[in-house]
Amino acid sequence: MKINNIFNCGQVKCMKTNEFCIEVDNIRIVYSMSFNFGIITEIQFKSTNYKSMCNIVFDTRKEKIIEVECIGFKADKVKLTLEECFRQEGLLYKPA
Repeated sequence: MKINNIFNCGQVKCMKTNEFCIEVDNIRIVYSMSFNFGIITEIQFKSTNYKSMCNIVFDTRKEKIIEVECIGFKADKVKLTLEECFRQEGLLYKPA
């Protein structure tokens, strides 16, 4: 699964600079990504233009997002936007 596919839907857009942006309340927040690879992969986002950070936990076995955490500028709306994107793509984990 390509990272571009995960972070390219609705108000979440992948950019050619290997960064991505989220539009919240007509404000574009640009993020850079870093990864801790493993069976459970952690993806960290750090905004380059606002004080905002997000942590996403991804289960590579099931190819599902387990957890989304955001802190900082517009954290609640950023989290909801990411979760909606993952839900649309069928990536958000739903417990049985």
